[in-house]
Amino acid sequence: MNDHITTLLGALESRDPQAIRSAYTSQARLITMTPNTFNTDEGVEAIATRLEEWFLSWEEQPGFSFLSTIRDGNRTFVEFERTSTYDGAQWVVRQAHVMDVAPEGIREHRIYCCGPRQGEPDLAAAYGGAR
Repeated sequence: MNDHITTLLGALESRDPQAIRSAYTSQARLITMTPNTFNTDEGVEAIATRLEEWFLSWEEQPGFSFLSTIRDGNRTFVEFERTSTYDGAQWVVRQAHVMDVAPEGIREHRIYCCGPRQGEPDLAAAYGGAR
């Protein structure tokens, strides 16, 4: 079976829009929550558009710490911290991702995001660099 979670994480890290699309089923659903927004996107194209907007567009020099990945049957939980430069300042964002995965791809993906803030990657240090 193709590891759709590894595909997605690699696509986000390498900023690869086609690989993002390949991780999902055609009828997948994405639910995203930040302090200021709530969105539901249906279908692989709508999901890819949202993720490209979030992960591929506004930052400079993004870097990821994939802090933990927990798999339990068809459910996967991924927690990470992303750092970047924006307008010359260091930024950090913390996210938790919960995904329902089928053999053909990710069926449902929920993202819980604290929103980007100026600062340093505290979670990676707190977790001792665990992946």
